[in-house]
Amino acid sequence: MAYFVLAGGSGFIGRTMKRILLNQGHRVDILSTRKSKDTIFWNPEKEFIESTFSCQDAYLINLAGAGVADQRWSSARKEEIFKSRIQSLKTLYRATAQGQLGIQKLVSASAIGYYGNQPGPHTETSSCDDSFLSRVCQRWEEEAQSFEKLTVPVSILRVGIVLGSDAGAWKALSQSFPFRLAFLPGGGEQVYSWIHVEDISRLFIQMAQSADTGIVNGVAPEPATLKEIVLAAMRADAKQRVMIPVPDWAIRLALGEMSIEVLKSCIVQSERISQMPFEFHFPDIASCMQQIMKP
Repeated sequence: MAYFVLAGGSGFIGRTMKRILLNQGHRVDILSTRKSKDTIFWNPEKEFIESTFSCQDAYLINLAGAGVADQRWSSARKEEIFKSRIQSLKTLYRATAQGQLGIQKLVSASAIGYYGNQPGPHTETSSCDDSFLSRVCQRWEEEAQSFEKLTVPVSILRVGIVLGSDAGAWKALSQSFPFRLAFLPGGGEQVYSWIHVEDISRLFIQMAQSADTGIVNGVAPEPATLKEIVLAAMRADAKQRVMIPVPDWAIRLALGEMSIEVLKSCIVQSERISQMPFEFHFPDIASCMQQIMKP
């Protein structure tokens, strides 16, 4: 049995990861900004972790940060997206340096937003750009790598677009499905580098227990256009829907600056995963959607 601490583990990926870990017989503690009898309270804004909590020989997985697609990107929201990620890692670093957290390894989330508005294809060695999300990811990763000063091994997982049935990107993309409609922002030709929530959770766990360190792109082997994703979902539940292209201008009007992330193509490949003993449960969009759309 291993011991895992999930910082920001109350969200979509964290809930899935906790279930997998418990099923494997591991011990799991969750650091959450919401007070609960089932979690450890922390407040990254104040660099605070509940004083009664400490751990030794734990694998620390950091998922903390304000949701990128939860709200329009006002100046205040962009600052929250940035600060929530940096301050979370600063809080974890301080607790580790002071001995409250005894960590075997840190695996910290980043995102394929690191590659910015460049279409790709990208591998782990590809360059970043100066777009907002890329700058966030660059600083996010720098903060994670600072743990090496404490002789803590560090891996960083650049997470792709996470698909699952109860939350994440698919919940937003499928809002029109109950009405037998399928909206296609930008016409649906943009390429998304995606991964099923079960696979990304398993990848975090495997990376935590691996001696390997460094950057890994957390994406499935086969990127897909938005139209291909929607068609795979329609085939999976065998229901006819009318596909309606939504013009770029309408998406920009509705989402503002955040529309960039919906409309852009970003083709990302993972050379690191191809060299690892990791087996995808959902390697293609057909198998992914069959699981998501099952009753």
